[in-house]
Amino acid sequence: MPLPFPLPLDTSRQSSFTTPLRLLLATTAALWLGTTQPQAATTVASRQLTELRFRDFFRTPLGPTRLDMSDALRQSVGQSVRLIGYMVQQKSATPGRFLLTPRPLQIDAHAPQIATLLPPATVLVYLDPAQQDWAIPHVSGLVTVNGKLSVSADESDTDPASWVRLQLGTEAARSMSAFELTGYLHGRSTRPINPL
Repeated sequence: MPLPFPLPLDTSRQSSFTTPLRLLLATTAALWLGTTQPQAATTVASRQLTELRFRDFFRTPLGPTRLDMSDALRQSVGQSVRLIGYMVQQKSATPGRFLLTPRPLQIDAHAPQIATLLPPATVLVYLDPAQQDWAIPHVSGLVTVNGKLSVSADESDTDPASWVRLQLGTEAARSMSAFELTGYLHGRSTRPINPL
């Protein structure tokens, strides 16, 4: 008695091509969705983070001459915090650090007055000192970072781009796999095709 539907491993001519193709597509989809990779468990340390928002950095309404830090920002100094924002896209990134802002931005890293181009609520995010030579590729979209917050409101600061700093831990960054590096380099090298 013939079955009214084809079996997954049917050897008929019609399904001999589609079954391997379906298997390939299903495997690729599983890899892209992350179902075949081990999922990270939530650690106790991640539950002790203080959620800090960019809108909570400064007092409102703003003062007549300068920005005043809010109590929420002052209380978070020296603590582990979680920030969600956009990584600033720069033509040439500085190894070991990047800028995080409340909205997407693209700037030239060698602009004469970089501090005037950035919003006041900009965070300078540092990698662990052991990773200070690592180049950080730009990530589009929202990025979540966890680290120890510090504030330097010194006018003679060597990096006036931001007074708010976030020091990431060692586990925050990792090396790219060959697959990730290829995808990153391919994304940078693609250019629109010029019409003939």
